[in-house]
Amino acid sequence: MVNVSEITYKNFGKCLKMENETASLIVTLDVGPRIISYCLNGKENILLEDEERVFFERGESFREYFGDDKTWYIYGGHRLWSSPESMPHSYVPDNEPVKYELYHSHWNDEDDNVGVSLTPPPTRTGQQHTIVIWMDNDSSRVQINHNITNVSGAIVTLAPWPMTVCSAGGVEIFPQSTKDNGLLSNRRNVFWPYSDINDPRFFLGNKYGTLKQVPGSDGKFKIGMNNEDGWAAYINKGQIFLKNFEMNVDGEYPDFGCNFETFTNGIFLECESLGELKTLKNGQTTSITEEWELIGCDDTFDPRNEDSIDGFVKKYDLRNKTGAPRCAAHTAVRHG
Repeated sequence: MVNVSEITYKNFGKCLKMENETASLIVTLDVGPRIISYCLNGKENILLEDEERVFFERGESFREYFGDDKTWYIYGGHRLWSSPESMPHSYVPDNEPVKYELYHSHWNDEDDNVGVSLTPPPTRTGQQHTIVIWMDNDSSRVQINHNITNVSGAIVTLAPWPMTVCSAGGVEIFPQSTKDNGLLSNRRNVFWPYSDINDPRFFLGNKYGTLKQVPGSDGKFKIGMNNEDGWAAYINKGQIFLKNFEMNVDGEYPDFGCNFETFTNGIFLECESLGELKTLKNGQTTSITEEWELIGCDDTFDPRNEDSIDGFVKKYDLRNKTGAPRCAAHTAVRHG
């Protein structure tokens, strides 16, 4: 069964810990929210913890919009943003206490599971975020529903953008589309201006791509794509972090049609899903759901060899396992 308790975690203040006999998850309550820790029992946290508050934003345009006394901190872990990214609107300071509510839900159609709903104050930009987390009773599986409600009083177009900031030293695998579309294209790979396609941390094959996080490396790298298979995996600290989501192939997505993006620098790696771009009237909500899993792993593979990658993927059955609608990752719009 899942045990839920309030704790004080490092210098992140009051947090909520969800744990069972397999894994634990910690989410901040004094700020954020951030899922600041996720790990198998006996293993290290696979997410970044910015205890030193190294990553922050308070540039000129930021101060003009939010005020000289405000600062945005990455904190680390997993957060919810909205896309397209812009300055200063994406960097809304979220340094206030978060309300939470516990309840029970049959999210896996089998057992009674504990869930928590986390609601920070509305943003300066007119968005009300709510994150709902369920943890499976007997495994590491977690389902996270991310909701953004338009409370701006105006009509806005945005996509929900869950971002998982992973700890240093690992390697990520993501699939390429292999669908046969006949005379039409089947995949898109989108690069940011600072991304060097010859970056040694990056590999792109016909079935998979990989991105390594190299501590202390120079420069940034980011790629986005149409990830129709709906999964990505980050391997680090004896664990595989598997993220599942979905793509509506007929939907409109940000950044030239990306439902998945990944970024790295010398400190961390981000594993990001994106929902469909939706035009929201005041009071309407858009949402996207992810399902996570942790798998113990001491094996290695060659991240620049597709046969080696494929063997690793098949051995650990790394794919979208969401299956039935009980945990289908999706984007939807509803009225408040």
